[in-house]
Amino acid sequence: FEVAIRNAVHSATGEAPFFTLFGHHMFLHGSSYRLARKLQSLCDHEMAGMPTADKLRVVQEKVRKCLESAYDRSRRRYDQRARVFTARPGQEVYRRNFVLSDFGKQFNAKFAKKFLKARVVKAIGGNAYELEDLDGRSLGVYHAKDIRV
Repeated sequence: FEVAIRNAVHSATGEAPFFTLFGHHMFLHGSSYRLARKLQSLCDHEMAGMPTADKLRVVQEKVRKCLESAYDRSRRRYDQRARVFTARPGQEVYRRNFVLSDFGKQFNAKFAKKFLKARVVKAIGGNAYELEDLDGRSLGVYHAKDIRV
């Protein structure tokens, strides 16, 4: 199991973890190493004849570039679906209605309204807002994900 993890090519780095750390591929048996030495295929062709420190520097630079591009892909995917929400004090918004079903009262939560009207009192931090109902009673603090305009 450990060998599989060390030799699997990572999608973000484009290299196997063993190769990233040591600058050469992992050999599972001594005879494989002897054969690779005879065939002169111990390292990638672009790094043949380089000192170990230089090989590791090349590998680290390649991994750094791959990680940056993976980060950019992930950020773009997240930013496509993230919504920016800002509300001003006094603005009317819809807040999520958190209700539970109650058999004794013969009430089923899935038939209740999902959102109810409210008014923003003030912003608390970047994602939280203190809300009140339209009659002025405090409803508490709600996260931006539970508020719709």
